[in-house]
Amino acid sequence: MNRSIRRLYLTLAGGFGLLVLMLGWWQVVAADDLRDRPGNIQTAQAERLIDRGRILSADGRVLAASRARRINGQRVYERLYPQGSLAANAVGYVSDSAGKTGVESTYNRYLSGSFGTEPLLQRLSLKEKRGADVRLSLDTRVQQAAEQALAGNAGSAVAFDPTTGQVLALASAPGFDLQQAVSDFESIPTEGSPFVNRATQGLYPPGSTFKVVTATGALESGRYTPETTFVDTGSYATPGGPIRNFGGRTFGEHTLSTALTNSINTTFASIGDALGPSALGATMTAYGFGEKPPIDLPGDSVLVSGRRDRGTVLPNDEDGEDTARIAIGQERLTVTPLQMMMVAGAVANRGVLMAPRLMETITDRAGAVVQRGAPQEMGRVMTAENAAQLTEMMTNVVRDGTGTGAALSSVGVTAAGKTGTAESSDASINQAWFIGFAPAEAPVVAVAVVIEDTSSTGGEVAAPVAAAVMRAAIEAR
Repeated sequence: MNRSIRRLYLTLAGGFGLLVLMLGWWQVVAADDLRDRPGNIQTAQAERLIDRGRILSADGRVLAASRARRINGQRVYERLYPQGSLAANAVGYVSDSAGKTGVESTYNRYLSGSFGTEPLLQRLSLKEKRGADVRLSLDTRVQQAAEQALAGNAGSAVAFDPTTGQVLALASAPGFDLQQAVSDFESIPTEGSPFVNRATQGLYPPGSTFKVVTATGALESGRYTPETTFVDTGSYATPGGPIRNFGGRTFGEHTLSTALTNSINTTFASIGDALGPSALGATMTAYGFGEKPPIDLPGDSVLVSGRRDRGTVLPNDEDGEDTARIAIGQERLTVTPLQMMMVAGAVANRGVLMAPRLMETITDRAGAVVQRGAPQEMGRVMTAENAAQLTEMMTNVVRDGTGTGAALSSVGVTAAGKTGTAESSDASINQAWFIGFAPAEAPVVAVAVVIEDTSSTGGEVAAPVAAAVMRAAIEAR
């Protein structure tokens, strides 16, 4: 074989080998991605033949179901969302043009009948695939209370059982109609970003709600108690400029408990400096900052809370950071409502942080339970004694301090919480917060609420929303 023929042979063989590798890649490695890509006509047609499983709420309401109809003599299925816009971002949708989101995406394998747990002969006898039903911990009574309380605002309200991690409500406003997402996706107005799940994707400065984290670090350090005294002069000097109290107030001599009740910036700034990056950062890490919360939603719809620099999440204990400003919820710190709900939940659960979860059970058409959700501890954030002390301090906030709007005295329940009012570059525009739980002595619900771009404070607009959600959760038990 002369040199030219050998060169041609090697070129053709190499090209053929590359072709085989490329075909293997697309048919094996990238097959799932291609199949799930929105607009894939073959996938869309195949899914119309699937009797997709239902998505149910904890209180038995149907959130998603399939309905059969005939087209050209063939039976096909279309997705129905009987509750319309209720919990739209959590439930998600199945759309030919826009793909799958929310629970519809997370549990697609089960909902589409691709898990194969029914007896083999029974599956072989079926002419069509039948999906399993997914029951969620979401309670429509609590979800409705959250969405109604948010009406007219942009923001989020989230709630879970702090002892089990069961998510009771995951509200994001403005929302959208799930049925419209299936029938005419392009007609949904995008003003206000309704497809952003603000509960898990919204990033906001936490303001004074972060003082709960700072107070945790202070108590855990052993250097502070609720009765430790401070003297406030109205200003605290830092290299980045003085820190002052909201409204320019001065409080004089006071305790740590009073500092939380009245949200005294100068006191918590001094605590932040005293703790330093290592201790304050370790407390943040224990609460879950810097890591994606393990909720069962698609990964790209759940964001990490922490300090950011041009989109990059910074270490919680980075040397040289401005711990005084971090301690009061500033200094490039951005958080999701889900993360701040977890903060409240750890205090409520005697210092133990539970992973938030949505799925309760997955049941196939034969009635067998395929999968069951279970409580998952993420770790101990603080001692039970310190959690009890912090609970009492947060109870004072609602009883006598900035969080009186979250009081549940009308139903005979004591609530605990913390407000936050994070100012933007425009001093008249705030991100208003409340985090808390109830009943304070035996919590069954922990919440986080944020109201975007308001001229009001967290105590004025976020606390009443939290009260409505907590009340609904207690009444639904």
